Amino acid sequence: MDDVVAFLDEDSANDDFQMSDSQTRCVAEALVAGLDSDLLDEVLAGTSNDDPPPGSEVVLIDALFGCAALQQFMIDSMVADGATQEEAECFAGALGEDMMRAMMTSELTGEDPDPAMEEELMSAVFEVMMTCGGFEE
Repeated sequence: MDDVVAFLDEDSANDDFQMSDSQTRCVAEALVAGLDSDLLDEVLAGTSNDDPPPGSEVVLIDALFGCAALQQFMIDSMVADGATQEEAECFAGALGEDMMRAMMTSELTGEDPDPAMEEELMSAVFEVMMTCGGFEE
């Protein structure tokens, strides 16, 4: 557990997503409980810039949604990718948890969501872009 907390603290210091001590401990507990020791070792061998190892993505997403401020993470990521603060806040505020989960799962796994969710996502993203802006880079 201590190694996972240290990893998350170090990783957090190197990226735009900062978690509180209680959020970090919560995520660490979820990862330790949800991953076997080999997969946990693979996660600890990487960095936040790496894609999570196959099989760990859903556990990581569940841990982040259950423990951390994902809306703020999304805002910070979008700003880092070129959106203004206002655009990012508008976009993140317009999407529900199901859509955010589907987007993150697709991003981390590289797999497309099921066709119905993909259609719903595309529609929502188009509507949000019309409302919030086009996020010029």
